[in-house]
Amino acid sequence: MGKIKMIYPVIAGVVCQSDLLIKKEVEAGNCSLKEELQDKKIELRKVHNYGMFLNLLEKNPKLVKLCSSFSVGIIFLLAIKTWRGKGILKKIGMSLLLGGGLSNAYDHIIRGYVVDYIGFKVKAKKFSDITYNLGDFAIFLGAILQL
Repeated sequence: MGKIKMIYPVIAGVVCQSDLLIKKEVEAGNCSLKEELQDKKIELRKVHNYGMFLNLLEKNPKLVKLCSSFSVGIIFLLAIKTWRGKGILKKIGMSLLLGGGLSNAYDHIIRGYVVDYIGFKVKAKKFSDITYNLGDFAIFLGAILQL
């Protein structure tokens, strides 16, 4: 097996820390929430997600914490294996997955909910109501890079 280059854990750490810092600012009220951005397609708002993806399992917080912890543990083990292998895009993707997963798992375990803060204004209200965070985007991009 090859060595792990430090850049990949650093990417995961930067994603996680950046998302947590933004969430801290959102929680503290230091952002202009409900403020529309210039293109009027993006909205900053504070949402507490007590469940997982789209509030899945929100009525069972203990299971959400358990699933979050388990998922991040599995991703961590897969990341180590991926970082030792070949394929820079897969390594970057796994770093993004781990960073986003760590940030959201931290929220579940410490806060009891995930702080989401970015929404998109689209014609379908069902989709306009969904709110994301940087960790969610990192997870999404990381998953795509694993294909």
